[in-house]
Amino acid sequence: MENSGFFGFLLGYCTLSMPREFCEVFLNLCHRYGFSYYDIKIDDENKKVFVNVPLHERKNILTACRVRKIKVKIEGNYGAPVWLGSLKNRWGIAIGVILSVSLFVLAQNVIWRVDVIGNERLDTARVISSLAENGLSVGAWIPSINADSVEQRVMIRNDDISWMSVNIIGTVARVEIRESIDTEYSEKNTRPANLVSNFDAQIVGTEIYTGFRCVKDGDFVRRGEILASGIYESSKAPIRYTRASGVVWGKVSHTVMVEIPLVQARKVPTGEKIVKKTLNFFGKSIKLFLNYRNLPISCDIINYIYIFNPFSLGELPISISVDEYYPYEMRDIEISEDEAIELAYGLLATKIVEELPDAQVLKKSIQGEMVDGKYVLTCHLTAICNIARQVEFEVLK
Repeated sequence: MENSGFFGFLLGYCTLSMPREFCEVFLNLCHRYGFSYYDIKIDDENKKVFVNVPLHERKNILTACRVRKIKVKIEGNYGAPVWLGSLKNRWGIAIGVILSVSLFVLAQNVIWRVDVIGNERLDTARVISSLAENGLSVGAWIPSINADSVEQRVMIRNDDISWMSVNIIGTVARVEIRESIDTEYSEKNTRPANLVSNFDAQIVGTEIYTGFRCVKDGDFVRRGEILASGIYESSKAPIRYTRASGVVWGKVSHTVMVEIPLVQARKVPTGEKIVKKTLNFFGKSIKLFLNYRNLPISCDIINYIYIFNPFSLGELPISISVDEYYPYEMRDIEISEDEAIELAYGLLATKIVEELPDAQVLKKSIQGEMVDGKYVLTCHLTAICNIARQVEFEVLK
């Protein structure tokens, strides 16, 4: 529920009345279909409820109420559109007055832009979203913003923010934040760990930065064998623990296998296209297209945002958001053997990079065959790569 205020007058609103027993059903209807409403008033004497709804949604709301047999009555239509309609042939004067007054009020009393500085790990969009949830956003009425309250509520709800300062300069909100120390990251990088081998391999080179070296060049190691220990122990000093780190290059023999079924589930577009448009005006969303039917469960969504930038003088907080929905069905499609081979080689290259990152391939042999309706590609390769990975261990006291 919102308050009508200036935007209610600018866009126009309709006052509806209904018996009190229909109030709950009406509010549930609005929540279900996303109808806006504001300024609810209860007349205990006549057992009636009065509520304002946007003028552009009046027809849809009345239709929905009639279908669900909710008794509502129009008490009156108000706002700029109604006033403009009464002027009939004097549209030019009325529009000029409305635009002049509206732009003057908006230019002086609403937030046009929110700038966030000081964040490194935190995404700016996430911070702006959190600010909007607590009353500070583009289109917010400046006199109603309590900067101290916004700061406290945002910090309470976001453990990643340790300090925040909100300063409103003209129509721009400048928000400076300090992020909390990433204790989990800091602790993780100080926990003791060993370097162990990720493959069966022969050592060809080592660069141990921290920890006690356990292998030398030319050694053969098994998968899981310790390459560098995070434990220091000697007869002259007590046991010490560290986080072993470094690079150990090893010569490995590795096999990568991929399978491509000839029958695959794929998206098949239905050819239908559904478009929904929303006008974002100073932080307020106005539906330009309303579709009552449910959207298909399976559909691809493409979103475009067109920002109003007259004469390239700078972006204004006015934009149109367009959502395009392309429904599709999942069907089993049979592909050719040539297509399966092409897909298999592409997937093989990806898996080699994933399983042996930064590897220098010395020798490679590839075999392909059809097995039970699948094209199976097997690659045997010999390569030199970094075989070390950190494995943490717990110190019992």
